[in-house]
Amino acid sequence: MIYKIHSKRLKKNKWNLDLPLDVAMRDYANEIVSLSDSQVMRFIDEINGTHDRDKKIRAIKNKIKAEKRKDRSRESRVLMRELYKSLYELQFQKDYVCIVMDSNADYDRANKGFKINGITYRRFLGTNGGIKNSTIVYVNEDIYPELKKRLDNGRDKTKEIIPAKLEAYQALICSGSTPIPPPHGIIVVDDCITNFTEDIIMINDEADGEPVMDEIKDYPIEHNNSDGFGLMLPSYSRRVNGYLNGDYEHTIAGMNTRYAWTKGMVYTFDFIRFAEKKAGTYFINDAWGQRRDVREAEVILTVSMLKLWDSYSSWEEYFEQCEKNHYEFSITKTTPEELENVRDMNYQFLQSFQFTDDEIRQLCNPTITEVKEVLGLDYRKSLAFLLGCGMDEHNILDAEIQPYIKALMICPDLINDNFVRKKIWYMIKTRVDRSKKGSIKINANFAMISGDPYALAQSMFHMQVTGLLGRGEVYHKYWIDHGSDEIVCFRAPMTCHNNIRKLRLCKSDEAAYWFKYINTVLILNAWDTTCDAMNGADFDGDTSMCTDNPMILKNTLNSPTIMCVQRKAKKIVPTEDDIIQANKLAFNDDIGIITNHVTSMFDVQAKFPPESKEYKTLEYRIMCGQLYQQNSID
Repeated sequence: MIYKIHSKRLKKNKWNLDLPLDVAMRDYANEIVSLSDSQVMRFIDEINGTHDRDKKIRAIKNKIKAEKRKDRSRESRVLMRELYKSLYELQFQKDYVCIVMDSNADYDRANKGFKINGITYRRFLGTNGGIKNSTIVYVNEDIYPELKKRLDNGRDKTKEIIPAKLEAYQALICSGSTPIPPPHGIIVVDDCITNFTEDIIMINDEADGEPVMDEIKDYPIEHNNSDGFGLMLPSYSRRVNGYLNGDYEHTIAGMNTRYAWTKGMVYTFDFIRFAEKKAGTYFINDAWGQRRDVREAEVILTVSMLKLWDSYSSWEEYFEQCEKNHYEFSITKTTPEELENVRDMNYQFLQSFQFTDDEIRQLCNPTITEVKEVLGLDYRKSLAFLLGCGMDEHNILDAEIQPYIKALMICPDLINDNFVRKKIWYMIKTRVDRSKKGSIKINANFAMISGDPYALAQSMFHMQVTGLLGRGEVYHKYWIDHGSDEIVCFRAPMTCHNNIRKLRLCKSDEAAYWFKYINTVLILNAWDTTCDAMNGADFDGDTSMCTDNPMILKNTLNSPTIMCVQRKAKKIVPTEDDIIQANKLAFNDDIGIITNHVTSMFDVQAKFPPESKEYKTLEYRIMCGQLYQQNSID
């Protein structure tokens, strides 16, 4: 737990706030937020010498759990209060605070230093999510020098870089993460770049006035097939799965990694077998031009994952600094063991389709059927609706389930009880209201996105890059096993129909062999602009919703990809003042406002015939929405 306080509250208290934890929990609970464990939190604990914090927290939680099973008494209530007080004090991190800036002037004043409970705080950094909400991280000035040294990790500070990018890369140590056993060897390689041509729509707002939109035939594309992902051996994948889940037999399809300056997915791919069967050599050159033997590595990182790779002279220098500063190889998440069968759509994904009334009825049928079955007082359907399709005999005992649902599970006749029926009716009413806004059930799931790992392997061995997937193809084992031939892919934020892609499933034996470990991932080909079409998707943990719904397949047009001319900030050797200025420019991100404006234009556009000037003007403005979304993100 940490404090998250508005700057106006500090200002009101003359930048010297006295706020004991017990008072904050009683009277200002909204100023206390929970944070996941992260590299920066582990650094702070290490600097403070509190390595056993987690162990103590677990011990107190176990005592609380045991005490709850006993009969209540005055003594037990006193003991519980003391236990919870000790727990909260252990969970609270006093050396790390987030300040929500109510004005730029407050930000400038906060950077001169302020006190909370006698501790003086100094500006540390802004995270991506925090800056969008005008929130900056400050730390105890006593630990700042050591934290800053570890943050910089011995990088070459004379390298020019865009200030906002440096801030984003620094903030990676604040990502919630779990340390895992380090791989036995890592090699950093250049990204896999492919070149091809494709018909696109280019939007450019560099000149004064409204953005210029041009349709360009055979536009030359340079595509990064490995933007944000690398590879790990099956042996390492099993070891990590065993460490995390106790399953040393099976692999994980992929995991999102964190290390110094590092962010991205590593997917399970046997690059040693590739060396033996395809490359005919075990040797490659790393990003610094050093000859490496892939048999001495379990993980391949790409330069798009190791953000400041060129701030070090070699892998050895980088790794030495990581060891010196006590970085841990960590993960933020892993791919799921299984994918869902059913998901709810949303208005953003549906708004650009031109469905007939009959097609809309067919799209809505599964949702209508669900509502009718629950209203028909079938207790089994009601339980499925109340609990969700992910509940089974393995996790039902661990779930937090409301008492009336537990009662219904024990006694099905309670489906006729007035209280239970009112509860179900209220939830059904909410479900119907959401359905009217596009939240309808379809056969679909979300999966993490990867580029073609086979193409990356070809690239790192300096072979001709072909990949296993052709233009317009994807590999997605779930939908192949489902018997589908094509799927439609969506990714938020979405602007217009040009962001939706209908793609063919590759069912070749070769793809099944090399991608056999990557069984819950959407693998894109290296030869088209699907990533650009999906509003600049990359492979560092982005997800896509996929479906084989017949109505959606039938009405997806695969319109030309919109590509936007991006304004580039100048690279400099950034000072803290430069980074602070970049923070101010990014405060109060308006991506949601832009998306809502685009959505409202669809409502207006529907009032005009497709051939009309008004319809086409709104179509142009909707497509320009993608440019403004990307400008806001960047």
